[in-house]
This record gives sequence, C-alpha cells and structure tokens, in this order.
Amino acid sequence: MAERGEIRVKYSLDSDAVINAWRDYHYPIEHFPKIWDWIEAMGRNGVAGMSEVVFKELERGGDECFKWFKKRKQLFVYPHDNNIQKELQRLVNSYNNFGLITGKNEGDPFVVALAIVKDCLVVTNESMSNNLNGPKVPDVCRAEGIQWIKFVDIIRREEVQF
Repeated sequence: MAERGEIRVKYSLDSDAVINAWRDYHYPIEHFPKIWDWIEAMGRNGVAGMSEVVFKELERGGDECFKWFKKRKQLFVYPHDNNIQKELQRLVNSYNNFGLITGKNEGDPFVVALAIVKDCLVVTNESMSNNLNGPKVPDVCRAEGIQWIKFVDIIRREEVQF
C-alpha cells in the first residue's frame, strides 16, 4: 500500500456511490470485473478512499460488495486523525441534522470531512435536496465549495477505457 501522505487523494467515496455501482444498476462485478480491478488499484495507490464509518455502512449490507471491500479494507479506509475529527465536528455543528436524519446517512459528514482534509472530490450518488436543514452530501459540498461527482464520472475524469 502506498503511504497516504505521498500521493494526492483524488476521491472520497460515499457508500451509496459504491453500492449503486456494484449492485443496483451500473457495474456489477460479474459483468465488469476490470472496472473493479481498476478501483482496487486506485485504493492501492491512495487515489480513492473512504472513512471507517463509510466502510461500516457497506458492512450493513453484508453482501458481495462489502465482502469485496472487506478483503481490501487496508487499501481504502483512512483512519480518523485529528484534522478529520476537527472538520467533522465543524460540519456537524454547521449543518443541522447532517448525517442524522435517517440514521443510515451517518457516514455523510465523514465523506465531506475527508474531502476537505485531503482536498479531493466527493463521489456520491446523492442528489441535492436544496435544504441546509437536513442536507444531503451535495448540499454541504456546494456550501463548502467542494466538487462532487457520480461514480461514472471517475471513469470519465480518469479517461479510462475498458
């Protein structure tokens, strides 16, 4: 595994982006294994990552997607250091109910905090709610000046062909 400080992280992954890509409608591994090989390489090279809380959101699904990431946990999961913790507290105190409305979005503040600390893009499948009282990831990204993209946009940005 590459040292996280040596390589500029480009993407903070939200669980919904990964889950939708894996199982809902985009790139199931049985049909697109090369995409997942490439995603694994991005984790190995420190280009894409997620917080421990996002990883735990994947764990709740208990499916093949989680099993795949569990085998590669050390490639993708960033520890919560003091900088991430500080940003996390600021975000939760700045945006009412961010990550708390349904309980299933508890990783959302961690996705944004990692993006702030690592100065990277957020990868999420969420759409804006246009409500900063119970915001979605894109709402907070817009307010914080952070760019967010969908999973397919990683492929476009990296100009990868399979």
